[in-house]
Amino acid sequence: MKLMVVESPNKVKKIASILGDGWQVEASAGHVRDLPKRELGIEGEGYELQYEFIPPAPIPGSPGRFFPGGEARVGRIAQKARQADTVYLATDPDREGEAIAWHLKDALDLQESEYQRVTFNEITAEGVRKAVASPRRIDMQLVHAQEARRALDRIVGYMVSPLLSDQLGMPVSAGRVQSPAVRLVVDREREIQAFCETNHFGARVSFDGGAWTADWNTKPFLEADQKYLLDEALAARAAACRDFRVVASETTAQAEAPPSPFSTALLLQAASVTLKFDPEATAKLAQKLFEQGVITYIRTDSVNFSEEAIAELRAYGQAKGWALPASPRRFKAKGDAQEAHEAIRPTHIEAVEAGETADEQALYRLIWLRSMASQLADARYSVNTVDLQAQSGSETFDFRAKGRVMVDQGWRVLTAIDAAEDPDAGNDDDDDVAAGGGKVPKLDAGSAKQADGGQLLKKRTKPPTRYTKASLIKKLEACGIGRPATYPAIMGNVMAKGYLAEAKRFLSPTKIGGELVDTLVKGQFGFIELPFTKGLEEDLDQIAEGRRTYTAVVGEAYGQLQREMAGVAASGALAPRHPCPKCGKPLRRASKDGRNYWYCTAYKDGCNTFMDDADGEPVARKEYACPECSAALRRYQRKDAAGKPMKAFGWFCTNDECKTFMDDDNGKPVEKTVHLCDKCQGELRRYQKKDKVTGNPVNAFGWFCTTEGCKTYCDDAGGKPVKSQSCPACKSELRRYQKKDKATGKPLKAFGWFCTNTGCKTFMDDKGGRPVKAAKKGKRG
Repeated sequence: MKLMVVESPNKVKKIASILGDGWQVEASAGHVRDLPKRELGIEGEGYELQYEFIPPAPIPGSPGRFFPGGEARVGRIAQKARQADTVYLATDPDREGEAIAWHLKDALDLQESEYQRVTFNEITAEGVRKAVASPRRIDMQLVHAQEARRALDRIVGYMVSPLLSDQLGMPVSAGRVQSPAVRLVVDREREIQAFCETNHFGARVSFDGGAWTADWNTKPFLEADQKYLLDEALAARAAACRDFRVVASETTAQAEAPPSPFSTALLLQAASVTLKFDPEATAKLAQKLFEQGVITYIRTDSVNFSEEAIAELRAYGQAKGWALPASPRRFKAKGDAQEAHEAIRPTHIEAVEAGETADEQALYRLIWLRSMASQLADARYSVNTVDLQAQSGSETFDFRAKGRVMVDQGWRVLTAIDAAEDPDAGNDDDDDVAAGGGKVPKLDAGSAKQADGGQLLKKRTKPPTRYTKASLIKKLEACGIGRPATYPAIMGNVMAKGYLAEAKRFLSPTKIGGELVDTLVKGQFGFIELPFTKGLEEDLDQIAEGRRTYTAVVGEAYGQLQREMAGVAASGALAPRHPCPKCGKPLRRASKDGRNYWYCTAYKDGCNTFMDDADGEPVARKEYACPECSAALRRYQRKDAAGKPMKAFGWFCTNDECKTFMDDDNGKPVEKTVHLCDKCQGELRRYQKKDKVTGNPVNAFGWFCTTEGCKTYCDDAGGKPVKSQSCPACKSELRRYQKKDKATGKPLKAFGWFCTNTGCKTFMDDKGGRPVKAAKKGKRG
C-alpha cells in the first residue's frame, strides 16, 4: 500500500479517486507544528527555530468540541505510514508547502528512503499521475527560505511590539510586512490632507451638430513652470472661436493587446474590483476551486501558461471562430517574479462554468474569461486625428480632435475591460492636452471648418485617490513587498487589528494606525522603509535559489534590529508616552466590561497603580472614602461559588480592621441593599445554586435567611428575592428554575415554576418573577 499525505481534507476524496486501488490518502490539515505563541522561539548562534506541535483548537459554534492538534494529526498519519511501502508527501507546491512536507517527514521520523516528495499544479488525473511519476527529495533551500520568513516576522513582532505598546500605551503589534502596508495608506492620507485645490480652465468646441468635439491645447499659453491655465478670460476667448482651418488630418491603425493571465496578485485585484470580493474571501474561494480540480494552483507570480495549456486554449478559440494571433502569446513578468508555476487558469478550458456556490462560479468565470482572452488576437481600431487652428485677433488657438472606431474585436469579443484595473483607484485629474472625441471625420488639410458651438471648461485639480484593497495589493506588488501567499493575510491582519478602516471600498488609517507608523518612523526602524523590506524579500528569494544562507540573512536582520533597539534606548526617542506617576514604568490602557482604564506594566514588580481613562488619556482615579472609617474604598470584581469572575462588582474598605462592603452602581460605591426575612427580619443572602448530580454551579440563584434556625428560602428574580409561591393544586412550595435548550442543554433566559411535591405534576410559566398559568403543558426543563 502507498500513502499520500496532502494538506487539505477537501482534496482527499478527489485524489483518492484518481489514484485508485493500492493507495490511501490522508490530510495533515495544514501545519502540524509552529513556533511557540508566548516565546520568541529562536535560539542559538544559528537562530534555530524551536517548533512545537500546534495545540487543539475550539471549533467555532460547537461548544466543547476541539479541532485535533498537530500531535494527534501526526499520530493518525503515522498509523497509516507504518503500513505503507512508501509515503508520498504531496503538500502544496510552494515554500510553505515544502516546509510542511519537511515538518511531516521529521515528525513521522521518515528516513530518506521511506518518502517521496511530489507536487501537482492541478488536481486532475493527468496532473496527479504526472506528479507521482516524477518524485523528488524535499528541497531544503525552499524550506530554509520559508523558515527565514517565519524567523524575520517573529523577530520583528516579538522585539518591537512591546516597545510600541509601551510607547503608545495600548497593545499594538509591529509587522515586517504589515507595518509598511499601513504606512502606504498613512502616507497617502497625509498627501490628501495636505492637498491644495487649484481651479483652472480649458475650452471645447463641437462640430457637425455635436457629432464630434475638439479640445483646446493650453500648453502654448503656459509659463515654463506652470501646469494649469488660470486665465478664465483667455479660456472664454478660446471657447468663442468658430472659424477653423484644418492644419493636419491623419488616419492610423491602433492595436490593443489583451491583459495578461492572472497571477495571484492580479486575481485578488480583479475579484475586488469586478466582484467586490475581499482578498481573504477570494483566496478561500480560489482554494476551493483548486481543490475541486477546476483551476490550477492559486499561489503564483507567473503571468504565463505552459505550452500545452496555450495549445489547448488556441484550439478552443479556433473551434469557436475567434481571431488568434499568429504565434502563441507570452507576457512579460515583473522583475522579481518567481515563475515556478503557471498563471492561474481553468484545468479544462471546455468547462465554461464550474464551482459549487454562486461566488465560486463567479470567480471561476472571471478566471475563464481572462485565460481565454489572453490568447486571442489584438483588438484593432481605426483612429482619426484632426488638428485645427483658429485666429482671434492677435491670438492663435490650437485644437485637437481624436476619434477611435473598432474594426476588429479581437480579445474584446469576450470581455470589454481589464478586470484588474480599478477605475476608482486612479486620479482622474483633467488633462489640459485632451483630444476631444466622437465620430471624428477625416478632413483635408488646409480646408475650413465651422464650429457649431463652444464651451468654457471649468476644472479643478483632485487630490490623490485613497487606496482600495485592490490598489494597495497592486502597490505592494510594485514595491516588491510580500509575496502571493501573503497578500490576503496582510489585508486581513491590518483590518482586524484596527489599523485601517474601510468605507465605500476606500481605505483610510485609524488614529492608532497613524500613531503606529509615526512611532516606527521616529524610532528609525529599517523595516518600516519600503526599500529595506523589498531587500529582505529578495534575500528570501536568494535563499530559495541557494545563493544565500538562512543564517546569514536572519543574522544580518537580527543584528540590525538589535542596533536599532539599542539606539532607541540610548536616545530616549521612544520614551513611554504615559509613564506611571509612581514608578515611571509605562502605563497601558485596557478595557473591561465596556469601561477603559490604565494600569502600570510593572504590576508584577509590585506597582498597583490604576488610573481612569478620559478620551484616551490616563487621569487620576477618583477616590471614594469609606463612610465608616474614611479610608479609601477599592472596587473589586465579584466571583461566583466556583471562584470564577462575574460581571458584578463591589467595593471594600482598604482598612483591614473595617469590614465595610458596598455595592457598585456604574463604577461608584453605593449603600449595600439589604433584603430582610419576612419571618424573623434577619438578613437574606444570595447564593448560586448547584447541579444536584454533579455539584457544579449553575446559572441560577436563590436566597436564604442568615438567622440561625430560620428556614426561610426565597427564589431570585433579577438579583432580588421573591417570596416562595404555593402550588394552586396541592399547596406545596413552587420552585423557580431556569429553562434549558433541549438540543444543547444550555441555560435559556426564560424561567418556569414546578411543584416541589414529587407526586404533583403542576408546571407554571414565569412572569416578572411570579408564577402564572402555563400557556401549554410541558415537561420540566
